Formats: sequence, structure tokens, C-alpha cells
Amino acid sequence: MKDKSRLTLDMSSEEHMYLKMACAKLGMTMREFLLLAAFERIEELQDEWLAGRARETLNNILAGKEKTISWTEMKKRISKNT
Repeated sequence: MKDKSRLTLDMSSEEHMYLKMACAKLGMTMREFLLLAAFERIEELQDEWLAGRARETLNNILAGKEKTISWTEMKKRISKNT
């Protein structure tokens, strides 16, 4: 038997009925829908976080706070380590 964890989510009867009907229209179980929605949202948040880090790094480069090297220099460094 696989390890499983359980999550309990309290909601009103109206919310439950709405979710259940929406899932039925989509041809999905509530479990499938909620897991899909949760993991898609996690991916969106990770993308937003990475984009924020990229913007921060770019701003630091433009402000001279971060050092960069050319692609040619990077290839030289890579070939030294292989």
C-alpha cells in the first residue's frame, strides 16, 4: 500500500455543492480538480518568484552591483573544468 496523507477542507454546503457541480460538468472528481488547481497555482507562484529574482538580478547588473562575463569567457571557463 502506498503512503498517503489526508487533507480536510472545511467549506459551506453551498460551496461544496457548487464545487461538486462544477467538477461534474468538467468530468473530474473534486479530488482531481483540487489537486490540479493547487499544483497549477504552485507552478504560477514559482514562475512569479523566478521572474522576480530575474528582475532583481538584472537591476543589480544594470546598477553595477553584479559582475558579468562574456559568453567567450564562460566557454573558456567551462572547457578548463572538463
